[in-house]
Amino acid sequence: MIISNLSIPQRFYRLLFLICVPGLLVIFAQLLDERSEILEQSEHHALLLAKHIVAVQNTEINDTKSLLTTLSEQPNIRSFEDGQCPELLSHAQLLSADIANIGIVAPSGEVICSLLTGTQAIDIHDRAYFQSALSSKQFAIGQFQQDRSVHRATVNFATPIFDKNGTIKSVLVAVKPLDRWSQTLAKLPLPQGSQVMLSDAHDNIIALSPFNSAILGSARTEHWPTISANKAHILEDNNGHRRIYFTLPLKSNNTLNTLTVNVSLPFEQAIVQANKEVAIILVLFVLAIALLIWQARWSLQRVILKPLDNLVNAIEDLSHGQPVRWSQKSQTPEFNAIALRFEQMASIRLNVESALSHKHAELSALLASLPDSYLRLDKQGNILMRHGQFAKRAALLSQIFPEHIYQRLLKQLGRLNANSHCQLEFSLIENTKRHVFECRLSPITDHPQAILVIRDISQRKKQEEAINLAALVYNNSSEGMVITDANGYILDTNPAFSAVTGYKRSEVIGKTTSILASGQHDQAFYTRMWEQLEKQGKWQGEIINRRKNGELFTEWLTINSVYDSNGEPYRRVAIFTDITEKKQQDELIWRQAHYDQLTQLANRTQLKRHLKSHLVKGAQQLAILLLDLDHFKDINDTLGHFYGDQLLTEVAERLNQLSPMCSLVSRIGGDEFVLVTPYFGDDNTLIELAEKVLSQLQPKINIGNESFHISASIGIARTPDDGISSEHLLKAADQAMYQAKQQGRSGYAFFSNDMREQAENRMRLLKDLRVAQQEQQFCLYYQPIVELKTQKIAKAEALIRWQHPEKGLIRPDEFIPLAEETQLIHKIGEFIFASACDTLRRVQDSGKHLQLSINVSPVQFTSKHCHLNKWHKQLQTQGLSTQDIVIEITEGLMMNAQPRTQKRLNALTTQGFALALDDFGTGYSSLAYLKQMDTDYIKIDKRFVDGIAESRDDLALCEAMIMMAHQLGLQVIAEGIETYEQHALLLQAGCDFGQGYYYAKPMPQDALLTLLDTSGV
Repeated sequence: MIISNLSIPQRFYRLLFLICVPGLLVIFAQLLDERSEILEQSEHHALLLAKHIVAVQNTEINDTKSLLTTLSEQPNIRSFEDGQCPELLSHAQLLSADIANIGIVAPSGEVICSLLTGTQAIDIHDRAYFQSALSSKQFAIGQFQQDRSVHRATVNFATPIFDKNGTIKSVLVAVKPLDRWSQTLAKLPLPQGSQVMLSDAHDNIIALSPFNSAILGSARTEHWPTISANKAHILEDNNGHRRIYFTLPLKSNNTLNTLTVNVSLPFEQAIVQANKEVAIILVLFVLAIALLIWQARWSLQRVILKPLDNLVNAIEDLSHGQPVRWSQKSQTPEFNAIALRFEQMASIRLNVESALSHKHAELSALLASLPDSYLRLDKQGNILMRHGQFAKRAALLSQIFPEHIYQRLLKQLGRLNANSHCQLEFSLIENTKRHVFECRLSPITDHPQAILVIRDISQRKKQEEAINLAALVYNNSSEGMVITDANGYILDTNPAFSAVTGYKRSEVIGKTTSILASGQHDQAFYTRMWEQLEKQGKWQGEIINRRKNGELFTEWLTINSVYDSNGEPYRRVAIFTDITEKKQQDELIWRQAHYDQLTQLANRTQLKRHLKSHLVKGAQQLAILLLDLDHFKDINDTLGHFYGDQLLTEVAERLNQLSPMCSLVSRIGGDEFVLVTPYFGDDNTLIELAEKVLSQLQPKINIGNESFHISASIGIARTPDDGISSEHLLKAADQAMYQAKQQGRSGYAFFSNDMREQAENRMRLLKDLRVAQQEQQFCLYYQPIVELKTQKIAKAEALIRWQHPEKGLIRPDEFIPLAEETQLIHKIGEFIFASACDTLRRVQDSGKHLQLSINVSPVQFTSKHCHLNKWHKQLQTQGLSTQDIVIEITEGLMMNAQPRTQKRLNALTTQGFALALDDFGTGYSSLAYLKQMDTDYIKIDKRFVDGIAESRDDLALCEAMIMMAHQLGLQVIAEGIETYEQHALLLQAGCDFGQGYYYAKPMPQDALLTLLDTSGV
């Protein structure tokens, strides 16, 4: 009622006042709310940054944990004991640049190995993280410490290494310097003025940004306010500026000794900005009110109803999309101005709607042409719009995506806001093929909806895998790789290139491959290489290059060309392998195989190659001189092999002085040397060379304090008469050399046909001997031994005979030496013993008694594998006694008895065998040895018995031997008695037994048994 009494201007102003005051209050409240929202958004943004820092640090710690866990499960790390660290630790350190050192620690705390300190004695049993890793048997994080291996402030990580039984064998420890950690924090994209600090379980600062080394290791409370975790706090710093503080624990999969992240962000600027915006809006609002009042004052002076009606009509036209014509109608100038503005706004709106329609059509066409599918979704996951084949595969979102992707999308849609962007990857099997899809969720601004774009990235994934694999091969190949342009200018190299050549990648980029040229190849070599590259597009071969340090190396190089679409060379790819060491090894192996390591002369293999190459040519005849040092074995046996080797080296040097006269000087083994010389049919030239060899060896040789005089026996063989192959020549020279030794040594002998015949006879005899052994062509003959006083048969000697199918009986002195040389004597000796046992058993079965003598070769005593120690058991099994057997040995065996021989002789005598010394007086008899050997009999050789009837000297010798033997308690058997006079003289001299044709010739077993029956023995 009061208002109705007022004038129109008064009512207008009163109404304006009633409208503006509440509006002003609402706007002011809204401005304060907007200011609060700005502050809240700043605080939320700071929290997201803090969580991002936590996520980054968690990732780094998880990467370290994953690296240590993977290393701890490697076999060479598990089985590592002591010594140099496994190479795998060095590789791991290269992969993790923020790790300064990696080591393996025993459970006791002693460092077994470390990449920086090696095996330096360091004990870390007092470190808490180490004890935590042992007690929890899992990955543990350390605290601030001064590391004793890198001598820097660090935080260490530890993970246990288990053996096959699950027991902690050792602990793998990684060292992370705190300055590097701080550098990592400094790289984070933080607002200006931000502060980040990491603290360990003991609340000590281990990393911070901005970096300040002075406060590393100090307590966090000295530099940071005490606040609760997981909650933002707005506090004033020492400068009176307000800041947002966060303290967030850094947890990683139940890892022990977790860290804490402390983040401080400037907040003063956000408050100032919010206050500034509120002030500006208030000022603008006040200005707008003032302008409205001023405009109302003037508008009241005109009629406003008609312009307002025109305005309603214009708005109606605009709502129907028709052009507005308000300004053309009669109205006040003020409303006319408003009308013009309104018409402009309407025109702009209509144009915008037309443009939006066009853009919508353009966007629809664009979406239809893209391979991607998309969905428009609300917060509940309902599909509002779809496009593309993938999006149309099912009606519901849960039917389109796998369950785990669907759940993640729902979760992201449920908290939809401006920062709800996310990207996911998943795979599906379609038609037995695996497809990988990428989906990106983006919120629609100012709407509780989101757009989900789905793209098939299977091909891209394959390409990425192929590229990664190629890069992995390129960077980790042990072969050097170089990529150049078509003209040889280097574009890229792999790490192996630098490892082989010594050049860093940056040193060779842009230069040609000639930087590696060694100068070992002429220009023609490189010309041929480029010609082949131009024609065939590839080249392969061996080449010598030079490293950066000047060292030459040999490489096996393969070059391939890459062509562009026009078929022109675009790139060259070179792959090479350093084969220097292999070449050196091959050369060393070849030299070891062809040259004597002691004398550096050619060996037997090289000698045969040399002879074969010259003999194949056939253009020139050859002669070889094979020399064997005389009595060299005595030097080795008396002074040792050191002196022997020195002597052989001196002999080789002297023979090398004759190399101008020889095509080759070689050592083929032991003390045997071979000289190869051209032969022109003149033996005098060879004699001259042989005499020069003997002259070269004649001067004495001084080795240490010893002096030696050496001589040699030389065998000479010539082509083609003595042989046309290396084997025949060497064999002929060897036979000639033995002939020279038999002629008195220190001389030479030429090979002759007689030697060949002897060798051939020997080979035929050896062949027949092996056949005889296989076909049992041997037999035993027995020659009785009588007691001289009674002339009754007391003993018999078993004599082996060879019943050759063509040559008849062969005496033992013709084949026994060969059997001893070829070790066939062992089986022959066993045959003799077995046959003698058979004869003894038949004699005993007939009621007689006889003692048999069998000859045992020295080879049987000296051989490593001998059956003599089993003879007494064989006798026992047949009911015979060892006293029935007399073992006959030679003087040579007694004089040269080795410890093994002496031991076996003692064993035989202990077992009850009697010993007889055969051919007594023919060698170098020693009375001391005669007594030492515990001999029972001596046998006077036939050559002494033959002349006793005509020669008083022979008789005196026999009498002396008989008397000496009796004085030693030995009995005497005289061999070769053929006449009564010999029998009578020996009986008179006191001889005990006699053996010879005078009594009986050697006879077969049956004849012996018959003789024993008739003689009544």
